[in-house]
This record gives sequence, structure tokens and C-alpha cells, in this order.
Amino acid sequence: MGEKLLRLVAGWSTRKDGSSWFATFKSGLDEVFDGTSLFSLALVALLAAGCGTAVLFVLNAETREVEYNGYSTLLAVAFVLLLLIYRTAQNYLIRKAAQEIEEALHRKRVRTTQDVMALGYQDIQSLRTGGSIDGLAAHYGALSQTLVPLINGAEGLVLLVFMFAYLLFLSPFAAVLTALVVFVTVNGFLNSRGKLQQNLQKSAEAESSFRVLTEGLVSGAAELRLHARKRAALQSDLDLKSKDLEQGRSAAAAYFAQMMATGTSASYLMAGAVVFVMPVLTGSGQAEISRIVVAVIFLLGPVSSVVQTVQQLTSARFALSKIQSFEARVAEMRKSQANGPLSQAAAEFDQIEFDDVAYTHPGDAQFHISDASFKLKRGEILFVTGGNGSGKTTLLRLLTGLYACEGGRILLNSAKVPPLPEQSYRNLFATVFSDFHVFPRPYGLDEKSVARLDYWLTQLEIRDKFGEDLTRLAPETLSTGQHKRLALALALAEDRPILVLDEWAADQDPATRKRFYQEILPGLKAQGLTIVAVTHDDQYFSACDNRIHMNEGRIATSGESA
Repeated sequence: MGEKLLRLVAGWSTRKDGSSWFATFKSGLDEVFDGTSLFSLALVALLAAGCGTAVLFVLNAETREVEYNGYSTLLAVAFVLLLLIYRTAQNYLIRKAAQEIEEALHRKRVRTTQDVMALGYQDIQSLRTGGSIDGLAAHYGALSQTLVPLINGAEGLVLLVFMFAYLLFLSPFAAVLTALVVFVTVNGFLNSRGKLQQNLQKSAEAESSFRVLTEGLVSGAAELRLHARKRAALQSDLDLKSKDLEQGRSAAAAYFAQMMATGTSASYLMAGAVVFVMPVLTGSGQAEISRIVVAVIFLLGPVSSVVQTVQQLTSARFALSKIQSFEARVAEMRKSQANGPLSQAAAEFDQIEFDDVAYTHPGDAQFHISDASFKLKRGEILFVTGGNGSGKTTLLRLLTGLYACEGGRILLNSAKVPPLPEQSYRNLFATVFSDFHVFPRPYGLDEKSVARLDYWLTQLEIRDKFGEDLTRLAPETLSTGQHKRLALALALAEDRPILVLDEWAADQDPATRKRFYQEILPGLKAQGLTIVAVTHDDQYFSACDNRIHMNEGRIATSGESA
């Protein structure tokens, strides 16, 4: 049911294929009356609207009773009962519909995270680089905030129809005046919605740019504190982006304010037309005018609710369109994926051979790997060296199966590996890349793995930084060197046959660095691990069995270390 309610929210507009809002409304009614649980919500909305209108009828009836015959206890009891039923039905409607939609959003979030989890590394990088994933949680939050006003507005619309029918019974003339005012108001809202949408889009883009810059206030704090001109330039850019954000939101707020003010004015205009115009044109008496005014005043609540719904609907549709756009992009990316089950065991490994392997980064033909050939044998230590930008990290990502091979061959035990290797191949590798990430919990580790984690945290001299059960790691509390030690301990806890390290020792103190090359690596090799390590520490080159040197995307030298 939640998905159907979301479709109603998404479809409540003039469609791109030219069909009108009436056709969309009819399509929505078809979904409501399809015999599903959505129909029960419609019945509750009708019950609430009927009781709300009956309350107005009882009030007018009691007014006449007091005027002619005195007080009526029966009408007083009926008033209380109808009011209780109205409030109960309205509360159930809003609570139930909001719950169903939130559950639908929960399912969408879970599906989206599962789809993103199944994407290749390159696709996820493109999502991050293109900014598609930025603010996704904010869009879900914005959509959630509109739910209660939207549902209340939908119930208000039904109540408005019922009360209008009652007003038509009291005075066709007053009903015509009311319908005219409501039509003009709603038409104005619909005409201005496009501009409101544009301003919401502008605000979203400005917010994304501003968020990127504000993240730099923390991540680049050292550089900013040391460079006054850099601080001033960043502050200037922040001011400009903040101004763009202010202008976009102010313009959107102006349209919202215009909607609200117009709606309120229209409500007063309805009452004024009944009080000042109707007696002149129809000669209606005071008692009749009083009952009609009461009915019109009761109409003000539903009218105001519907007006607010137009505002919330625009915000909801904007957030929902962003979510759906992201989902569509992820779904398109998934079509090219052919991942095996995550539970696949690691493949058997004796040797991995690169035979003229080539790869080019998307959108950057100058950054590529070409004619890469080398062998990685079980139980050896292989060092990868080279200058910055020479292709070392790209080579590691090809080796570990994160990037798809675009030329040449990768052979595992003399068998050709698919261009984008299967999960069983990737399960050979435990890694600490230069841009590694440590999660707040040791995900994926069983009891034996946690015991290995405990051992390696002790060996790396940071065990005292964590709690007894190692369920929470809090990596943000560690220094850069300690953070890398934790990442290495987690990689070793996975107990995979090949360990890949990208300049792990770069942020360690001299004593730890010496111990890493002279004790830890030989010890791991003695345990049967194969190690591939990117390094610039030429004084420790003797610690490896083989070394390859990268230069401008090519392997310049390859062979046994001296």
C-alpha cells in the first residue's frame, strides 16, 4: 500500500506525455478502488469527512433549536459522538498512511543500498564523483517530513468536498461563490508550481556545493590555519555559495508565502462574499446568513489544509524525483554487473600472472596502464615502486579485481580470469589501500576472526585503544598511524591468502617502520601469506623477493630484488 501512496504523490501533476491532471487523478482513483487495503483508507477518509460535516450540521441544527425551542440534549450528545468518531478516524488515517509510506521508504532504502552494494568499484566511484549519492539521505528526510501534512491535506480535500455539498444544500449561491474562489486560488497555485520547482532545484544544487566547501573547513583545517590567503579565498567562495543558497531558498519561501497568503485571503474572501454580497443579491435573512457563515468558517480549515498540501506536494515530488533518479541510475549500472554470491570461498591460489594487461581510467585517456606483465607467486613478498601518478594504485586495483581488465590477460593458476573477476577471485585479497576506510564495527568477522584481530592489535601495540569485546572500534579517535595499524589488523584478521598494502608504512614512526619490514613481513611470509606492498622505502627493498617499478603506467623493471 505504501508504494501505491508514493505513486499517487509522484503522479499528481500534468504528465510529460500531455495527459492532464484529471487523467492522473482518475488513475489515482483506479488505484484506490482496486479492492486492496488502500480502499480501507479511503473509507476511513470518507468516514472522517462525513462525521466532520455532520458536526457542522448538528451545530446549525442546535442553533435553530435554541432559537425556537430551547436546548436539545440529543443534539449535544450527537455532537460529542460525531466529534469523537471524526478525531479517531482522522488520527487512524494519518497514522496508518504515514506508517505504510515510511515502511515503503524503508524498503526503497534497503533495495537501494543492496543495489549499490552489488555495483562494481568503478560504478560506485562514478556515483561519488558525480555527486549523485550526495544528499540522498537528506532527500529521504525531506520526503518523510511532508508525509503528515500531505495525508492531512488529502483528508482535508475529502472534507472540503463534503462540506461544499452541505453548503450547496444550504445555499447554491454561496456554494457557487465558494467554488469560484477556490478554483481561482488552486489554479494560481498550479500555475506557479513550475517556478517553485525551479527554485527548489537551484537550492538543492547550491546546498550540495556549500556542503562540499564546509567539509573542507574540517578536513583542510591545518592548511587553512597555515595560509591566510587560502582562508580568505575559501571564505569568499563560501560566501558566494551561501548567497546562492539564500537566494534559492528565499525565492522558494516567497512562493510558499504567496501560496499561504493567497489561500488565507481566499478564505476570508469567501466569508466576506457571503456576508456582504449575498444579502444584496439574494435578500437572505439574518438567520440564514448566520448558518451559511458558520458553514463557510468551517470550510476555512479544509481550504487551508489543501493550500498547505500544494506546498508540501511540490517538496515531496521534488525529493521523490531525486530518489527515483538515483535508483534508476543504479539500476542501469546493475545491468552490466555479473557478481557471484558473496559467500563464495576464495579460489585456490598458486600463481597470478599479468600478461600485457591494459586499463584506461574513464574520462581520462592520459591515465592508463599498458602492457603490464609480471607474476605473483604464492608465499612471496612483491614490492611495487614508482613515482606519484605512475599507476601503482591502479595496478593494485586491477590485481584485486576492482577494475575490469581492458586488454591482455590475467591468469590464475594458468586459467584465464574474466575481465571483471568473480567474487571468488576477489576473496583472495585482504587490502589496506591508501584511501582505506575503517567501519565503526568489525563487519564480516566471526569469532575466530575477532580472536585474530585481538592478537594483531596487540602485536601492533594499539590493543589498549579499544574495549574488551571489540564490538566498537571508534576509528575516528585514532591518530593517522594508529588508524593504519587498525586497518592492517582488520585485514590480517580476515585470514586471506594475499595481503595488499598501499604505502602502509608511510605514516608510521621509524621504529614501527623498521619492525614492519624486518619482522612483520617476514613473519607473515613464514605463515604462508603472499604480500604485495607499494613502498618508497628504498632502504628496505632487501625485504622483498621481487620488485616491479612503475613509470607512466608501464612496468619499467621487474625481477628479483638485490
